[in-house]
Amino acid sequence: MQTQSKPKCKAKRKRTKEPCGNYPLPGMDVCRMHGGSAPQAKEAAARRLATQAIQQSAEATISHMGLEPVEDPLAELGKLASASKAMMEALGARVNSLQDLSEYSKLEAPTIRAEVQMYERALDRTHRLLDSLIKAGYTERQVSIAEQEALLVSGVIRRVLSSLGLSPAQLTQAQHLLADEFRALEAR
Repeated sequence: MQTQSKPKCKAKRKRTKEPCGNYPLPGMDVCRMHGGSAPQAKEAAARRLATQAIQQSAEATISHMGLEPVEDPLAELGKLASASKAMMEALGARVNSLQDLSEYSKLEAPTIRAEVQMYERALDRTHRLLDSLIKAGYTERQVSIAEQEALLVSGVIRRVLSSLGLSPAQLTQAQHLLADEFRALEAR
């Protein structure tokens, strides 16, 4: 089994053009001599490390779960779109409650708040998922499924009514009652 060596700074030495050879700072791919000490690089590294920690935690949780295969990818895509839309709406409410959409970094430079950036990403993600559903014919599929279910229910009702041995007048009355009940359900 080969052990993976720790990565080195990706920068090259100025005079010799050879690889630096120093180890990069945590969350970075350069050492302190090649830009790792800059405040903006430290902020970006802190964000990368926080994201990486969340991702590793999620992966560990997923690995302990008994995952089932996806049987209906289109239905799962619909669930993802619903979850993404809910996240987008929650972030939208949070952004709307902000007094100021910008904040100042340690460099005293105005930056867009993280909430706004997350909201924009959620908007884009939701748009992509909904677009995928439209292209895959999700609504047409849902209508087709509903039509098939209606045909099945209709067939069951017809068979039950015919097996009851009702008179023609009773059969007509039962059909009218069923029609009224279905209209009442539709009105809800």
